[in-house]
Amino acid sequence: MTTQTQTENTTVRTPLGARVGIPPRRVSLKYDTTTPAYWYANNALQTHFWSAFSALLPEGEQFFVRAVRHYRDQIQDPDLKAAIAGFIGQEALHTQGHQDFNTFLNDRNLPLAQIDKQLKVLLETVDKVHPRLCLAATISLEHFTALLGAQLLREEDHHGSMTEPMRGLWTWHALEETEHKAVAWDVYQQTGGGYVMRAGTMVLTTVILGAVMTYATGRLLAADGQLLNVRENAKGLNALFGRKGRLTRLVPKFLDFFRPDFHPNDHDDTALVAEWREKLFGKEGELNSALKTAKSLH
Repeated sequence: MTTQTQTENTTVRTPLGARVGIPPRRVSLKYDTTTPAYWYANNALQTHFWSAFSALLPEGEQFFVRAVRHYRDQIQDPDLKAAIAGFIGQEALHTQGHQDFNTFLNDRNLPLAQIDKQLKVLLETVDKVHPRLCLAATISLEHFTALLGAQLLREEDHHGSMTEPMRGLWTWHALEETEHKAVAWDVYQQTGGGYVMRAGTMVLTTVILGAVMTYATGRLLAADGQLLNVRENAKGLNALFGRKGRLTRLVPKFLDFFRPDFHPNDHDDTALVAEWREKLFGKEGELNSALKTAKSLH
């Protein structure tokens, strides 16, 4: 969905989401044989953890889009309508970006395609339950992606542990997850979503996501012959889930979800978003050379 601005000789088409700070950006990155096997902190477990997360994203983000689109016609607020257009556009382009990355990893004999197919069956089963449950699951998972995205941008030792072009893929994705973190939430609230379903669905979603991520990471480690590499895996697990682990540190903000009056914008990332918009897509942005024209996706 776009708006049109007339200039002297041309018509400039602007994605509707850009009007509310959620512009779809088409980023095309190239992966080749120089890409290291362990592109995150030179550690197999951490690399395969984030690769497993990538394996879930194409189907997961299509699920998010279906959940939000189902309720779009019930929204009257023009700004939220524009935000929904931006959300759908960004998620569609994330799907494409991670499909390219996943294909590259699959060609390295890692079973991302198999994991993707298995997740598709799971999410299509959820689709058959009730649209409200799908939207509640979406806001639960969007809470995770918003926390993970903001942390990736904020912590230099985090994004600095990634080699290129993965750093570009994940920082672009993290920026846009942070930009649109409240869209599905606002749709849920404005279409009659309640606290009990929201909280209950988050508990269920957390358990299922944990199980799926454990399975997918294990599959990748096994395919790589690293499942029994005790020393390196212990190092990776401690970095993620130890007492001061990266994901452990997110627990307080994760629990904010269960406050009855919580809203995603209570976690104020305004300055962080402005900083990374400039870093990635400003005048001398790191990803400008990979940025393509985004078609209208809604």
